[in-house]
Amino acid sequence: MQHKIVIARHRPWFKTGLVAGGVAAVALLMWGLYSYTRATTVTDFERAQTDLERAQNERRTLTRDLRAARAEADELRNQLAYQKRSVEIDTHACDEVRQSLTALQTEVSSLREQLTFYRGMSPTGQTRSGVRVHDIKLQAKDKEPRAYSFDLTLIQSAQKDRFFGGSVRMEIQGLNGGVRHNLGLEEIALGDTKKLIFSMKYYEEFRGEFRLPEGFKPQRVVVALQIDGENAPRPEESFEWNRILAGAGGNENVRR
Repeated sequence: MQHKIVIARHRPWFKTGLVAGGVAAVALLMWGLYSYTRATTVTDFERAQTDLERAQNERRTLTRDLRAARAEADELRNQLAYQKRSVEIDTHACDEVRQSLTALQTEVSSLREQLTFYRGMSPTGQTRSGVRVHDIKLQAKDKEPRAYSFDLTLIQSAQKDRFFGGSVRMEIQGLNGGVRHNLGLEEIALGDTKKLIFSMKYYEEFRGEFRLPEGFKPQRVVVALQIDGENAPRPEESFEWNRILAGAGGNENVRR
């Protein structure tokens, strides 16, 4: 029986090369990993830095825009407050002017009435009788159907140095059921309204109330004066109803 003998050559440099190659491969791998990690880290840092700079720039821009917007808002508030104040002042001034105008118009109207009143008492206004009707007004009473108040003013038109006495006859002329009908004040008077008796020098005023019957349609008011010491009554004075009724077409008295 024969034995085979294997003879192996020992190569020490091979093992050394293998180890060196492995170390080199590991080192290369670690260097690549480090380079990749560093590159990635630098890229993320640069991106984060860029984002930060962009955010800071945007914040500065927004801050500047915010300051400008606040300044504009403050200016607009000031302008609005000024305009409101100007409107309030103008409105107040207009109200004052309007009130002054109304007061002056009222005063002018009153002065005209007084002037007319006293002119009627002047000698140039003398009439056959020493007393005449200066004015008569009617006013419908609220919440009282067909009820009215009247205001009658008599003035002295001659012989200013004496008193005049007498009585007043007042009647309402109109239609009742289509038929002409006259109502004396004593027939329709309300409350304390009684027969109108005057004793005057310069002027006298009567106030009273009356109520018209159902279905009566007034057309005019007739006033006649009976002066003491005169045998014949003074001719009647007629006033159109709708012209002496307040709110029914005017305040000017119209005689017929």
